Amino acid sequence: MLWPFNHFRKPRLAARGTIEAIYGMIVTQAREPLFYRDLGVPDTVNGRFDLLLMHLWLVLRRLKSIEGGGDLSQALFDHFCNDMDDNLREMGVGDLTVPEAHAGVRGGVLRPHRGL
Repeated sequence: MLWPFNHFRKPRLAARGTIEAIYGMIVTQAREPLFYRDLGVPDTVNGRFDLLLMHLWLVLRRLKSIEGGGDLSQALFDHFCNDMDDNLREMGVGDLTVPEAHAGVRGGVLRPHRGL
């Protein structure tokens, strides 16, 4: 049965499993050896981060262009930020330096966009 007031409530967020699956595909694609072996991307923390960011940006840009993609792209970006936070902590970056490390993401997000 359709409830007549359903269109007044907030839209349902994408399932966590969906976000994790999409993010996992982005990470898998960014880790493809051909980028490092054949295309000259440096196999360093910065090289891997830049490649991950480029793939994420391409997906986010595409999601924003479809109806209802804004919420999904926001959830995906939030998942990315949480993953980066976890990775930085694993690498030994302390609580006080994590915000500074995240500040570098802003510049990285803009790099691919300027090239297009």
